[in-house]
Amino acid sequence: MSNIFTAVYSVMLLALSMAASISIFSVPSSAKLSSSSSFSSSAEAKALLNSGWWGNFSPTYHCNLGGIACNNAGSVIRMEARYKNDYHYYYHYLYNENLADMNWSSLPNLEYLDLSDSNITGGIPVEIGTLSKLTHLDLSYNYHLEGVLPTTLGNLTQLVHLDLSKTDIGGPIPSTIGNLSALAHLSLNSANLGGSIPPEIGNLKNLVEMDLSFNNLRGSIPSSIGHLSNLANLYLHSSQLNGPIPSSIGNLSNLANLYLDSNQLNGPIPSSIGNLSNLANLYLHSNQLNGPIPSSIGHLSNLTNLYLHSNQLTGHIPTSICKLKNLKYLDLSENLLSGQLPRQLGRLCNLEYLGLRRNEFIGTIPNGLIYVKPLHENMMITDVLDSRLLPPTNPTVAGDIVLVATMAFACLDPKPKSRPSMLCLSQEFLSRRKALVAPLRTVSLWNLWNRKMDFVHQSNEHVISAQV
Repeated sequence: MSNIFTAVYSVMLLALSMAASISIFSVPSSAKLSSSSSFSSSAEAKALLNSGWWGNFSPTYHCNLGGIACNNAGSVIRMEARYKNDYHYYYHYLYNENLADMNWSSLPNLEYLDLSDSNITGGIPVEIGTLSKLTHLDLSYNYHLEGVLPTTLGNLTQLVHLDLSKTDIGGPIPSTIGNLSALAHLSLNSANLGGSIPPEIGNLKNLVEMDLSFNNLRGSIPSSIGHLSNLANLYLHSSQLNGPIPSSIGNLSNLANLYLDSNQLNGPIPSSIGNLSNLANLYLHSNQLNGPIPSSIGHLSNLTNLYLHSNQLTGHIPTSICKLKNLKYLDLSENLLSGQLPRQLGRLCNLEYLGLRRNEFIGTIPNGLIYVKPLHENMMITDVLDSRLLPPTNPTVAGDIVLVATMAFACLDPKPKSRPSMLCLSQEFLSRRKALVAPLRTVSLWNLWNRKMDFVHQSNEHVISAQV
């Protein structure tokens, strides 16, 4: 029996000695973390020093550099050109510094990068895609930032804010941008981007604002854009997009601003646009859109600005447009619209501008429009002249038109006693003909209503060509 106890005792001693040796030579997990953080901090300090952006500094104090913020472990989590210190804002300008001078792979914990308006140069390096914790990336207003968008941008899956606007970045938008599922704000406007809008952009389900305006984008608007159900602002204007407006755009029920103007879009305005009940601004002008204005546009009860001018729209103005009580600016000029103006237009009491020129309208101006001062201050007489008639080139003929219009307004004065008598009208029309001083295109209906037009007697020796 004693032999058994001796054996057990020996085994226990061996186990205890092995455990002791393990505890002596092994490194606690906390020590491992500390060692890793120290190494990371050293590598980050070296990356900041070697970039040359801050000149010479002691690596021990890299977290105290202007525009740099670290976490409790001393790892860089924030880098920005505009930073606050002692209640004051400062700018850290990077004149002629190159974005590629920074070893971005040495900053694994970086969450916020804002070098906007810092005069940084070069291109966006592919290593930027190693910043897996990045939530905010803003390199906007750096006009000498060039190159192309690296496909590695798609690795930044935590990114919420991406702004590369006002740069000289060119090339296509990479399809990998569809991997940025957390993205809420995407601004790539006023760059030099080309190619088409990738259909993968429809994967950005959390997107609230997308601005791709003022680029050289071609091709059609992808129908997948209708998947962006949280989108409130969509700016695709001033590019070279063509093809039709996808009907899926009617799925964007949260949209407040839709700017598709100044492209080469064609085809009809989809009736599904009437589903955008939160829309306040609709800019579709300066395209090649054709067909009628859909009656569903009358469902946009929150609309304040509607610009459809400079297209090839046909047919009548739908009476449903007169339901838009919040409308302030309505421009339908330079189309192929015809028929009479809906008399209900006079009920748009908030209307300040109405553009109707260069269409094929017939009939009279609705009575209600006559008494709206803001409208007449912005509405010119050339907006209501029959576009089938050539504008006058003689200032005396222009003066005759203004005189007839002025007298017509006078006869519509709401106070009967203020209306001119037939005798006064006859005397005015029989008086010496008068030439118009101002160009006819500058004469507003409000001037006519208040009879505030300047005339000069035309001499027989000198005839001035009217500028119409």
